[in-house]
Amino acid sequence: MPSLVAYRISSWDTPFRVSPNRWARRYNRLSRGPVQYWSLNPLTPWAEIIRAHALRTADDVNELRQRVWSARLDLRAIHDIRFDNAATFGIEPYHLVSDDYGGCQELGERLLTDPAMPDAFTVPSAALPGTRNLILFGPRVAMPYDWTPLGPEDSPTAVVAEEALPLEDLLPLVRHFGHDHPEYEAWRKGNVFEFRQPSVLRR
Repeated sequence: MPSLVAYRISSWDTPFRVSPNRWARRYNRLSRGPVQYWSLNPLTPWAEIIRAHALRTADDVNELRQRVWSARLDLRAIHDIRFDNAATFGIEPYHLVSDDYGGCQELGERLLTDPAMPDAFTVPSAALPGTRNLILFGPRVAMPYDWTPLGPEDSPTAVVAEEALPLEDLLPLVRHFGHDHPEYEAWRKGNVFEFRQPSVLRR
């Protein structure tokens, strides 16, 4: 059984959903799901927030005050969707990081309704090239981080920061709407792209 530690930014009392999503996102249409969005790198949720709100300067990010969560997820099975195997899942490679969510929403609908498919997938991050997001289909319930899950929906979870700010050094690494995706471009040219964590861990 795969076990992962994942990260999310959410101001709600719980970072998980048990009911359909109230808004459309990359892998779900409106009122479909529940679909859960997490990241495997702790910096990726910040990049997703920065991209979503078009924040570009230190002054912009200094206005953020966010709650950061971590979860231990024991998964029955997991698929890794990459640019080089996207066609296997019926999606064009670029659609995985496109500004247009249509292709990913179609894929999400197929995965959500196919009982033969796993309920967990890793996918490229559109916001922080070289890192991965974790997409969970189906309900999840938070429980204390040190507890042992009793069922597949139970997810040990903890708040790791309250009213937190992102690293200013992350800003130049974020891929904004309308920009090329360096990881995709490297793959398309037959090269390997590696995410390089900011060397100075400070605001």
